[in-house]
Amino acid sequence: MKKVHKKLIGVFGGTFDPIHNGHTLIIENFLKLIQLDELIVIPNGNPPHKAKGINLENKLLMTELALQHIELVHIDKREIIKESPSYGLSTFKELKKENPDDNLIWIMGSDSFSNIDTWYKYEEFLAEVNLIILMRPDCPIEGDSVAGKLLKERQVNSVEELEDQTCKILLLSIDPIMITSTEIRDMISTKKDVSKFLNHDVYNLIKEKNLYQ
Repeated sequence: MKKVHKKLIGVFGGTFDPIHNGHTLIIENFLKLIQLDELIVIPNGNPPHKAKGINLENKLLMTELALQHIELVHIDKREIIKESPSYGLSTFKELKKENPDDNLIWIMGSDSFSNIDTWYKYEEFLAEVNLIILMRPDCPIEGDSVAGKLLKERQVNSVEELEDQTCKILLLSIDPIMITSTEIRDMISTKKDVSKFLNHDVYNLIKEKNLYQ
């Protein structure tokens, strides 16, 4: 019997408020380093640990505009259309149910992983998933933190070790983002030029709709 190919699917969520060139470069570089069959990008709707930002339809549109040129990316709007808070655990369970025969890997930055113990039912979440942590030089993982202890217990050295098992963590070094969404919002609110940090269509949408003023 012919062996069925299991797809390797990455899941990458983000507040993307707004999505900027740093996000795009991370995704492009990541896809060069890890051979995925698909990358599901999920703009957060109402993340419970962050203040609510702009209109969610605009956030979704900006994400689509910024990433439409990347062939393997699929923009998933499930958290945008949810009225309730968005939790990683429930999102991952939904995705796993929709892709029961595939290997799903949750991707997050070291800044998010450093605060993993603040996530809703984080221990249950970690029991469900494999993680790829994108290491930012400015956001090291402290050895005596919950995240640091998890890393010591679960770290693997290759993406192949993430297949057909769970609870494993792979670290991946990436080029650092030199700008944050918060800094971009602050610059827009003070009438500074942010065009070099944003996709051309995203920049035009922000100007057209007077976002972040």
